[in-house]
Amino acid sequence: MSDPSLAEAVGRARELLRRGAYADAEELLSGLIHDIESRSGDRAPELIAPLYLYARAVSQQSPWDTLPHRERAALERALRLAVEHDGEESRRAVRIQETLAVCLSSSGNAELACPHMMNVVRFTERVHGDGVLLAHALDGLADMLLGAGRWEEALATYERASGMMSGRGDELVEFTLLFGKGRCLIAMGRHPDAVPVLERAYTWFVGRFGDNSRAKELLAWLERARLGAAEAHET
Repeated sequence: MSDPSLAEAVGRARELLRRGAYADAEELLSGLIHDIESRSGDRAPELIAPLYLYARAVSQQSPWDTLPHRERAALERALRLAVEHDGEESRRAVRIQETLAVCLSSSGNAELACPHMMNVVRFTERVHGDGVLLAHALDGLADMLLGAGRWEEALATYERASGMMSGRGDELVEFTLLFGKGRCLIAMGRHPDAVPVLERAYTWFVGRFGDNSRAKELLAWLERARLGAAEAHET
């Protein structure tokens, strides 16, 4: 940012967010956005960072599975400006798209999230190639496809990411992909195929973290797969 006063204000907002003073950050950023609009118009590139941080401030004051209108509006506006000034494939635009995709998906709008996350995957593949970063992006996309009921696409995406992570030694990522794949197979009615996938995920998790509440959630999914497999065997 070339304007020292603007950079200072954004820095103060970041510090407020870091300290957890979200309401104060929201108020500061709302005023900053208004000042920029009054001085430079509503399409100024200087609006991008304050809008993005404003959305973050609002998000932190709301339940994780909701998407307040002002948060979504700020993210969508920041994205439009980033695309206009930096290009759709710019790092800043892609970062905003990923945040918007996660917010949409968490609030029950997985179908709307998918196109944004697909662009994140394309960018990550172009810039970084195969590897952990791309596997993380693919996992996020697969979860959104699963939430949107696009099970075949979700399964193919989980399997692509799993193949990419094979032999890399990142067991936590592999577990996450196994859990997603298992749930996807259940959604597709392929319970017998889901059983060994979820057994592997459950065994690893309990061995690593013990029998906690997350383990009980995993066990419930595994029992669901086993029950479906038994019913399929009887018919």
